[in-house]
Amino acid sequence: MPDRRTPDQPSPGVGRARRLLGSRLAMRLLSAGLVAGAVTTPASQAAVVPQGTPVVNAGNTFVIRDARIFDGQRWIERGSGHVVRGRIASVGRAVVPRGTPVYDGRGKTVMPGLADAHVHTDDEGRRDALRFGVTTQLDMFSDVDGLAQLPAAKRLRRSLKRTDLADLWSVGIGVTVPGGYPIALEIPRLTPGTNPGRFVADRIREGSDYIKIVVEDGSINRPLPTLTPQQVQAVVTTAHERRRLAVAHAEAIRSAKIAMDAGADGLVHVFRDTEVDTALVSEIRDRGTFVVATLAVFDCGLGANDLLADERVATYLSEAQIATLKSRNPGCQRNPDWHRIAMENVRRLHAAGVPILTGTDTPLAGTAHGVSVLAEVERFTSAGMTAQQALATANRSRAGFSSRVDSRRAPQH
Repeated sequence: MPDRRTPDQPSPGVGRARRLLGSRLAMRLLSAGLVAGAVTTPASQAAVVPQGTPVVNAGNTFVIRDARIFDGQRWIERGSGHVVRGRIASVGRAVVPRGTPVYDGRGKTVMPGLADAHVHTDDEGRRDALRFGVTTQLDMFSDVDGLAQLPAAKRLRRSLKRTDLADLWSVGIGVTVPGGYPIALEIPRLTPGTNPGRFVADRIREGSDYIKIVVEDGSINRPLPTLTPQQVQAVVTTAHERRRLAVAHAEAIRSAKIAMDAGADGLVHVFRDTEVDTALVSEIRDRGTFVVATLAVFDCGLGANDLLADERVATYLSEAQIATLKSRNPGCQRNPDWHRIAMENVRRLHAAGVPILTGTDTPLAGTAHGVSVLAEVERFTSAGMTAQQALATANRSRAGFSSRVDSRRAPQH
């Protein structure tokens, strides 16, 4: 069973985003903002553990020495990390107390766990995610039944106990109108006679970590009723007053503009109806809006086919993962330009300095929990990112998103 955990506490500045993300304790060692170097300790005090020994001990206190480290932002070719009682104590130069187990990291790579900033998940999905090194999932819409998992999820993400589940943060039930997207779900909806502030307050009482607004008029597919700009503004304002992040489902540029004009903190899809112009790119950057790309759902199964054909991956896939990877989105196949446009928009946004987060919209057709994050990160290298920048998007997803949640969150006693 994978080992856990890190504290659910923000720290100042960059450190506020440095919650440990990993799956197994060894793979959860490091995150951004710490200095590289070697662990220093007298040889007589170091309890050197034979190479190949699993990084598990009763007190969850140990050092991994001389590993190649990705700290969430950059590579450290030779560095070390110190974990004390399941929490990161230091990365880089560290004095090792007498008797602390020291694991030889030579020839090994250590990195933070990855995060998927757009999923729809359950316990099975969280297990599948963790098996592929995705230690945090940000759920972007649930139904009434899905609300039942939120209290336990909140307790678990604050725990240092062992678990086989990825951390879960969730929007709970998003804000949409009767007949609007998502059509099939039986959920509370914002009617013309409903006070948006009361509606948002109800979602927060249910356990929503952040508020999602659906601005989807169906212009990409078929026409649908959607929130008015006035309703969007009221929901965003109330979310911020209640110290919650407000994110928007907006797949078309005109919908994204409505959300941004209302002050939404992030967009949970990149738009795919048309290529974004320089003026809008600049506006998104200047507002500090982040964008969750979700390229995986627009590529008509190309990434899924690669994953299924890769024996390094296929060995670890569950039946559920195989089934969703093999499924196909008819809308995508009818609109092959979606992927090209989405890729170009990610390229332009990234080039301008807009924060891009890794998100897959799993388990939609052609995606699977956990493993699709790997394909998404690789896809970013075809959208103007270096491999290092692409990998950082999957660390930024957890760090950048949740730190904004925390910055709006009132202290809880």
